[in-house]
Amino acid sequence: MQTQKTMDAKLQEALDQGVLARLPLTFLPFVNQQLRQWDYLFPNERQSVERLLLFVAALSPEQSEALFRDVVQLETKMGVRNWQFSTSEQTILNSSQLARSPYFQDWRQAVQSVFDRADKHALKMNETGLRPSNRLVLIDIPASLPVQAEHLWRPWQGMGRPLKLDVSTESGPHNAFELLLGSSHSVLPGLLERASSRKQASRADTWTIDAGNGLPNSALQSQGSPASIANAVLLSYGRLELYRQSFSHEMNTMRKDLTDADAVYDRLRALDVGPWCPPEVVADPVVREFIRSLFLSGNGAVIFGNSFVEWAASEALRRARPTFLAARFGVRSKPKPFTGVAVFENPDQINPLPPVDDLEGSAVDAQRLALYIWLAASRFDEYRTSTVCVCIAESLGQAYVVAPPEFVVDSDSTSIGRLGQALRAWIA
Repeated sequence: MQTQKTMDAKLQEALDQGVLARLPLTFLPFVNQQLRQWDYLFPNERQSVERLLLFVAALSPEQSEALFRDVVQLETKMGVRNWQFSTSEQTILNSSQLARSPYFQDWRQAVQSVFDRADKHALKMNETGLRPSNRLVLIDIPASLPVQAEHLWRPWQGMGRPLKLDVSTESGPHNAFELLLGSSHSVLPGLLERASSRKQASRADTWTIDAGNGLPNSALQSQGSPASIANAVLLSYGRLELYRQSFSHEMNTMRKDLTDADAVYDRLRALDVGPWCPPEVVADPVVREFIRSLFLSGNGAVIFGNSFVEWAASEALRRARPTFLAARFGVRSKPKPFTGVAVFENPDQINPLPPVDDLEGSAVDAQRLALYIWLAASRFDEYRTSTVCVCIAESLGQAYVVAPPEFVVDSDSTSIGRLGQALRAWIA
């Protein structure tokens, strides 16, 4: 991803004029950390910080005091100035102190209100009248996972509707997800090619996330080199094996003391992870640091492939706001007894028993986590009105479609070709 190596001149001017001095104490860890990591932020993340600081810089001292009044009052009630509180970066100790305060939820709402005002101001100043981009979230539950038709879509609570898929082609039946993305059996250009070749699309706009190796391997083999797929982020739990093993080993040196945890995290943030990365990750500093942050934030992403898919997708949606995201779940092994899964140790390294596939457990994971991906997208305004979500159950030949009324597809059943045409037209 080509990153802007210098800040916008207006933002640099605001910083030179001391805009940070106007911010409340609890704003500084986030803002300072983002500014220090500027070269490793996605465009959406830069925009959020830029909007806030330019908005504050344009206010009079009295207006900026009024903007932050609720936050400052809550900081006083919480006693933040008496804490051991880092203003240079967000730390575990900071988070734990904030979360323990009885005023924590009020503080969060007050902080969000400030960011909302900055966003509204920026949109008002930069109204272009352009139609919002259509977005697509494509999720795959592979055929190897045993799902039951009568239970599969029930947790979606009627947000969309099931659709029967005919995935046969002239050369026989094939994987619906791969046909849609673009495989050797596809007659028309796939969704991945269509999404990554759109005008003004950056790499952060197009993501594929796989619990195995298939998606990146296929893309790399068909395109020839990482440089030729520079307009898409390709993440693979399988291809990150060396990164995961090395990272979990380092993580497991952490003691249970919060201060020591921050020291370990600081060391992990400073490590050169380049030798652990596959080519498509090491070539992009922003994606490389995204993976580091993903593994530092936990949620099982280092140990379980399906957790990696869900958490990577959720973080991509939160941080990058892609217009196209494709995610495929897979098969995980059964947890081994008496291993250090809870502290990120690789169970295969400390337990000699061979891994055993857990098909039923993986199916439960995938069914629940697929919904979580869509719920993660639904948190953000960009995805609420102009997004199609398609979740495919390969073993049933079905898809579940959540879409706005203007997305037109056959009501009860359709061929994979017609669905692909409708989706390509949607994101064109």
